[in-house]
Amino acid sequence: MISGATISRALAEAGLLVSASPAIPSEFSGITDDSRGVNPGTLFMAVRGSTRDGHEFLTAAAKAGATAAVVDDPARSALPAFVVRDTRAAVATVASAAYGYPARALHAVGVTGTNGKSTTVALVRHLLDQPAASLGTIGVFVGDTPLGETGLTTPGPIELQRVLRLLVDRGVRSLAMEASSHSLDQHRIDGMQFEAGVFTNLTRDHLDYHGTMEAYFRAKARLISYLTPTGTAVVNADDPVWQNLPPAPRRLTFSATGRAADLRAVHVRYAQRGSEWSLVTDGHQYRVHLPLIGAFNVENALGAAGASYALGTSLETIAQRLQTVPQVPGRLEVLHDHPTVLRDYAHTPDAIERALEAVRPFTRGRLIIVFGAGGDRDRGKRPAMGAVSERLADVVILTSDNPRTEDPERILDEIETGMSRPHERIEDRERAIARAIALAGDDDVVLLAGKGHETYQVRGTTNYPFDERVIVRTLLSSAA
Repeated sequence: MISGATISRALAEAGLLVSASPAIPSEFSGITDDSRGVNPGTLFMAVRGSTRDGHEFLTAAAKAGATAAVVDDPARSALPAFVVRDTRAAVATVASAAYGYPARALHAVGVTGTNGKSTTVALVRHLLDQPAASLGTIGVFVGDTPLGETGLTTPGPIELQRVLRLLVDRGVRSLAMEASSHSLDQHRIDGMQFEAGVFTNLTRDHLDYHGTMEAYFRAKARLISYLTPTGTAVVNADDPVWQNLPPAPRRLTFSATGRAADLRAVHVRYAQRGSEWSLVTDGHQYRVHLPLIGAFNVENALGAAGASYALGTSLETIAQRLQTVPQVPGRLEVLHDHPTVLRDYAHTPDAIERALEAVRPFTRGRLIIVFGAGGDRDRGKRPAMGAVSERLADVVILTSDNPRTEDPERILDEIETGMSRPHERIEDRERAIARAIALAGDDDVVLLAGKGHETYQVRGTTNYPFDERVIVRTLLSSAA
């Protein structure tokens, strides 16, 4: 049970409470911001979201058994109400209090940026003293054990606090989590405080939501406001956009290109299964053997190293632990050898460029890419995805990603506006993968880009089973 007095006190301390009805119950059976999740005795939070206003569901919540609500417009419900200034901020405050402030028991690292978030949080989890956990696009992990998928890069505030309570109750004391631009803009992570915040890079994405790159940057930059009074901003010095970040209590920079920074990777050598390099700081060098492919994973490892170092892990220990990092699902994940088949989550022009450049050095034959673009998302990036793919790959096969409610053929049309040389176009993704594998010789590399760890494809509003690991395994076993 959740105390009504606890909720009232939390909202008041956060400066959000305008008033509270005298008839508010002393206890609640649960909290929710989804009227479909209301049970008798529930506190319903009428959150004004980006597409829906929770106040529209107050009547449904009352009929389902809600005994009170959190609102900013008390005239819209007969339920006893906590009237607040900002329902988005209030839902995070209420959730944190309802679950007993689990974030206060955690040494937390937040990671933001366009690309590299999932890999970086997995690396931080591995580098920190165990038991450590990670939370993000590929799910919730304690150590190398998955606990389940969240469905979002950063879950909503109620689900986030529920997961944090679960982790704390399992003995977890360190957490690395992704902080998406949507979650930062929508106050989903209010109630969190990070001892380190990592800024990976910033390239075009999510402009369907943010509108401009300036607004996208401002959302990412909000991570600074979640740092503790002694927290550290761990900043990629190779991306000049971060020079415009607001001041942080402490700042630590990293560079994978030799640029002046607090942590640097030098003498980098790339191989088919990873890289070797020296981690340099303050005149000290530590040899690193990183079993992850490509230059961008050196960058991700440096960001993770900076965060772990900020939390007190020695650089010598960091260098040793980087040698044993596990493969991150769907991030240049090797599905087959001879031909080499990889799957990766790359779904922006920059991410596709990084993935192709990462695998080109060990491609003895042709580099074949299979990719599409997500529906109901930023359409402006589609021509650039086509342009970079034909510039860096030898064979391009266009196909569907998650078309959602858009016409998948129209999505491919828009990708093709950025292309000028011959390529193949097979809308059915499984047939496109089969075609790529049929074309590939033993020395060729096939990159399946866009879906990464996902085990489904979204057509319309339905998720259909689609696991590229299984598809590749089936295709190659039937061809053997």
